[in-house]
Amino acid sequence: MPRADQQGTRAVPGPARAGQEPPPVSSSPVSSDREPELLGTAARDYLQALYEMEEEGIPTVRARLAAWMGVTLASVSEAVKRLVRDGLVREDGRRLELTEEGGRLARVLVRRHRLAEHFLIRVLGLPWHRAHDEASRWERAISSEVEARMVEILGDPGTCPHGNPIPGSANEPDLTALVSLTDVPAGERVILRRLTEDLELDLSVMRFFEESGLLPGAEIRVVRVAPDGTRSLEVAGRPVALGPHLADNVWVELAGEAP
Repeated sequence: MPRADQQGTRAVPGPARAGQEPPPVSSSPVSSDREPELLGTAARDYLQALYEMEEEGIPTVRARLAAWMGVTLASVSEAVKRLVRDGLVREDGRRLELTEEGGRLARVLVRRHRLAEHFLIRVLGLPWHRAHDEASRWERAISSEVEARMVEILGDPGTCPHGNPIPGSANEPDLTALVSLTDVPAGERVILRRLTEDLELDLSVMRFFEESGLLPGAEIRVVRVAPDGTRSLEVAGRPVALGPHLADNVWVELAGEAP
């Protein structure tokens, strides 16, 4: 996926955003016999972007879509015209919605991408922070047969290595109890469970998180919250500071008050 603009694309944080159902889709008369690998690169990217925006609770309007993908409004308008023509997207006022067919294809694309991330890390040994970027290339060559084999090898994981749900997994977790790190006061201990797709789009941010030990499963102690929202953390005995934008995209499970 293209890199997102890291500023101004977030929705208001809240527990419901992390645990919402998969993006809603509307009905479409288009037949469902198309395979994701037969779609053009742009169509795949836009379908995934719309799915991920819905997943994060970000309004799927043209301006937000352009910011998410790092492209111009003119590019988005042209792409939307083609997607509407092909029965993959419909317009409801200013909002863009995946049709039934578009939603089906988007879920398969996101599923294969997140499985590919696991495969690259666990089987090929690729560094954690590079998995998202490399999986964006791999996902385009994954067929239904290869997907099934990956599921067997990986044990049908419920989330990607960054904690985002894998559509269609029998082990998909309940994320409704998670809260944004921005809602956690000083003195609390939490377990990191999920980093949003917004963070995954920035390789330098992901490298920082890996080097800081901020991976799903890490125990974090919130030491101090500055007036500007910057959080001073302790991760595996080491100090780490996160600004409000990064903290807003980190979802955690409360572990109790720190000693």
